[in-house]
Amino acid sequence: MHSQETTPVVARRFPSVFSRRVAIAAALLAGAVPAFAQQAAYPSRLVTVIVPFAAGGTVDKVARQIQEPLRARLGQQVIIDNRGGAGGTIGMAALAKSTPDGYTVALVFDSYATEQHIYPKLSYHTLRDFSGVSYVARSPMVLVVPAASPYKTLQDYVEAAKKPGAVSYASVGAGSSNHLAAELFHETAGSHGLHVPFKGGGPAITDLMGGHVDSMIASLPLVLQQVQSGKLRALAVTSPQRNAALPEVPAVAERYKGFEVYSWVGMVAPAKTPAAVLDKLAAEMSATLRDPEVAKRLSDGGFEVVAGGREQMDQLVKAESARWGRLIQSHKIVAE
Repeated sequence: MHSQETTPVVARRFPSVFSRRVAIAAALLAGAVPAFAQQAAYPSRLVTVIVPFAAGGTVDKVARQIQEPLRARLGQQVIIDNRGGAGGTIGMAALAKSTPDGYTVALVFDSYATEQHIYPKLSYHTLRDFSGVSYVARSPMVLVVPAASPYKTLQDYVEAAKKPGAVSYASVGAGSSNHLAAELFHETAGSHGLHVPFKGGGPAITDLMGGHVDSMIASLPLVLQQVQSGKLRALAVTSPQRNAALPEVPAVAERYKGFEVYSWVGMVAPAKTPAAVLDKLAAEMSATLRDPEVAKRLSDGGFEVVAGGREQMDQLVKAESARWGRLIQSHKIVAE
C-alpha cells in the first residue's frame, strides 16, 4: 500500500506516458552531463602549441618563454610543435585540420595576417577558419647587417642599395613582416633589395652572420643578443623613436618621417573551438603574460608584452591584413 501511494498518479493511470517521460528526461540528462563535464574539465590532457616556423626564431622564443608557466596554470603538459616552411602556412594548415577542442592551438607571427594575400590557394581562410586567443606581444624591428659588412650607417646602406641587385635582404618568407618592412623601407628610401626567403628566423640569422646575405629587417628579440655581442651591426630601428635596448641606434623615422613597423606574436585556435574553451585559454594566457617573471624575461628579450584578449587579437589581424594587403597588391608580391 505504501509503495502504491508513493508512485505518481500519472504513472498509475497512464503508465506508458510516464515511461516515455522518464526515458526522455534520462536521455536529456545523459547528453547534458557529459557535455558539461567535458567543458568544466578542460584541459584534461596535454595541449599542443604549433609554432609554424623553425626553432630559434622570434615566435619560437616566445613559445619557450611561456611554455612552462602556461603548463603550470593549465595543470597539463604543454608541448611545442615546430612546423616550419612556406611562410608559416604549413603549420597553419595543420591547425586548420585539427580538432577544434582547444587541445591544438598555434602561436603565430605577423605574417599570419598576410598569408591570404600571398597564398591565394591556401587550404584554409585566415579570417574564417581561425579565432584569436591572445595578442601576446609586439616589438620594433631592426635593420641589421653582418659585423664585417661595409655598411656602417643607414646612409651607407641606402646609397649602396640605390643600385638594383646590389644589396640582398633575408626574411622568414614571402609576406612576413621582414619581407614587407624591407619592401616598404626600400620604397620609402628609393632604393632596392634582393629578397632571400628562409624557413625561419633562426636559419636566416645564421646565414646573415655568415655573410651569405647582406641584411635583414628583423624583430628586435631575434637579433638583440647578436647585436649586443657584436656579431651583427644595427643600422636603424623601425619604431617611431629610438629603443631603450639600443639607444645609440637611430630610428628610420629620423631620416624618413612617419616610418613605423612592428613585429608581433599572437595565439589562435580553430574557429569552431567552443567559446568557453577560448575564454579559458585567453584568461590563462593573459595571466601567464602578466606574471612579473614572464613579463620581465620577455621585456629583457626586446618584447613589449601586450597580453590582449580574443577580440584584440582578431582586430589586430584584420587591421594588419588591410594595411599590408595594399602593399602586397601594389608590389605584386607572391609566394616564392
